[in-house]
Amino acid sequence: MTPRTATATTQPTHLKGSSHRGYLELPWGQVHFRRSGTEDGPALLIVHQSPLSSATYEPALPALAGHGLRTVAYDIPGFGLSDAPDEEWSIPDHARALWRIADELGLDHVHLLGQHTGAVIAAEAAKQRRERVLSLTFQGIPLYSDAERAEKAAGYAPGYTPDLDGGHLTTVWDRVRWLYPTISAEACSRQVAEYLSVGPDYGVAYRAVFAHRVDTAALHGLPVLLLHGAEDVLDRMNDVVTAAFPDAPLVRLDGGTDFAAAELPGEFADAVAAHVLAHATPARAAFTPVYTATVDVRGGRAGRARSRTGALDLALSRPADRAADDTGTDPEELFAAGYAACFGAALGVAERRQRATLGPVTVTASVTLGTRPGGRYALAVRLRVDAPDCPQPVLEELVALTHTICPYSGAVRGNIEVATEVTGAPA
Repeated sequence: MTPRTATATTQPTHLKGSSHRGYLELPWGQVHFRRSGTEDGPALLIVHQSPLSSATYEPALPALAGHGLRTVAYDIPGFGLSDAPDEEWSIPDHARALWRIADELGLDHVHLLGQHTGAVIAAEAAKQRRERVLSLTFQGIPLYSDAERAEKAAGYAPGYTPDLDGGHLTTVWDRVRWLYPTISAEACSRQVAEYLSVGPDYGVAYRAVFAHRVDTAALHGLPVLLLHGAEDVLDRMNDVVTAAFPDAPLVRLDGGTDFAAAELPGEFADAVAAHVLAHATPARAAFTPVYTATVDVRGGRAGRARSRTGALDLALSRPADRAADDTGTDPEELFAAGYAACFGAALGVAERRQRATLGPVTVTASVTLGTRPGGRYALAVRLRVDAPDCPQPVLEELVALTHTICPYSGAVRGNIEVATEVTGAPA
């Protein structure tokens, strides 16, 4: 990593601040957060870089509130003032924790802002619960190649060994000073405290990043803003990042480093708020009818289904009553057939968009009728995609993109649990 200049006088110098701060009690421990703004503003959830904390954003919180945003910046579990989980977490683990935190804070639809490690977590969180994400802001997102991730995993952030003579304090101090040569002594002290709060193995979140491949295709269609200081350490990756997000505007704040939110809080808040407010409510695309299917059913699950075209004329039977010679079908089979057919067609669209080659493909949909607590009935879907001639990583990327294209996936998102199993050729 190349050292970058940081403005000495504008860096946060302690872990406190003027914003409201609090804790959440969660299964793995307490999570510390700081917030600003009113309850009725658009919800912005901020995920910081490691191994620092939400204190990085303290100077920008008042400016974000001034735009009417309800902003929450939390300390990633294991960092800042948040408790660490009992085991080492992956990026998907951190993303699931983000949604648990959002639930505890009463945040439904959110705008996500992530920096560096936080950007990777935000991207995975958006993939997991796309229906809850209104927009994304990446303040530097590390889209490393496989070779870069392997190289960094081998020796980046080696940690330190506590020593009674305090030598480990010098080790951490020198690392921060190497990264940011012009940082003030007070700001450097704050960052050293953040490193020490994590413990000797401060690189734990870095390892999660290096082990994770960001699925940019799964974010297709979400409003994305690329925003960072012109001297941010990840500014070098602009070509890679803009290629991955070709529709995302790139805003580089002159005079800003990794800490642009603190150095230029007004400009930073202006750019973030403009993006958030432009996408403050879920987008409702214009609906243009293309085809309408109409089917009459008499007798419920034990009746008969006839389409108005006459092409479909089937007896229906209850699964529990079905005998061996019963040729009747049921709503779950019909839904499975429709979902599998539609998903297969959408997969072909994704193949053309990505200029990939799938080869022969089989999509298998399993639809399960079950009950929830209280006796309510619900559905669950399992999709299996088999493409033996397509490399596994390529197929996974195409299937993720297909879920953003397929109207069945869009219709059930957030309402029905859909598990997807992908089997391609070994990479």
